[in-house]
Amino acid sequence: MRKEEVGKKKIIVYDFDKTLYDGETGVNFSVFYLKKYPIRSVLFLMKYSKDLIFYLLKIIDLTTLKERYFEFLERHSKGEVEKLVAGFWETKRHKIYSWTREELEKNKKECEMVIVSSASPLFLIENFLLSLGYDKVFGTNFVNDGKDDKVTFVAKIDGENNKGEEKVKKLDEWAKENGFEYEIVKFYSDSLADEPLYNISCRKYWIKKGIKIEGMPKRKTLFDKLFWK
Repeated sequence: MRKEEVGKKKIIVYDFDKTLYDGETGVNFSVFYLKKYPIRSVLFLMKYSKDLIFYLLKIIDLTTLKERYFEFLERHSKGEVEKLVAGFWETKRHKIYSWTREELEKNKKECEMVIVSSASPLFLIENFLLSLGYDKVFGTNFVNDGKDDKVTFVAKIDGENNKGEEKVKKLDEWAKENGFEYEIVKFYSDSLADEPLYNISCRKYWIKKGIKIEGMPKRKTLFDKLFWK
């Protein structure tokens, strides 16, 4: 374990999907949307299945695949998307693992900020996680983030997909912009795709099927190999 360095802001960092939340946010949100707009959704999924095949054949990259996954929202304004997201979390709040509430209370006494960094779109998770008491949320940014809520949603990622080394890069940029250095005293994730964050954390926790285990995942899952290589 690395020693905590004096003078650095102590933070605790979590992944989100399958770490705090029992599921894949993007997939669950699309199912929620399908129930509201079934015909529109079925037509979209038929089109998207072609994009998935293109990704597996390495014709398109993961960023393009993710952008095309959220094209079904381009019929809506940013304000309408925010209402859909709020309705989604009303139905999925129960999927946050029960141990995380007590863990967050303990974390708040151990560090200066508790942060979530996820590959999920920021527009899907930010407001919900802030309402639960997390101090800062990083996700994959889309170009509409922070703009007028009357603007039509655009399925275009702004920057890089927030995974792997990008999670460390975003933390570094955020800390630099705010004039401090940081020390990750604890990091929680379900996936070895987060090895860059595990490697710079003092204590490491692997969330396996909702259970917290000290240490790192032993190997990459099939999902990691397909989507987070």
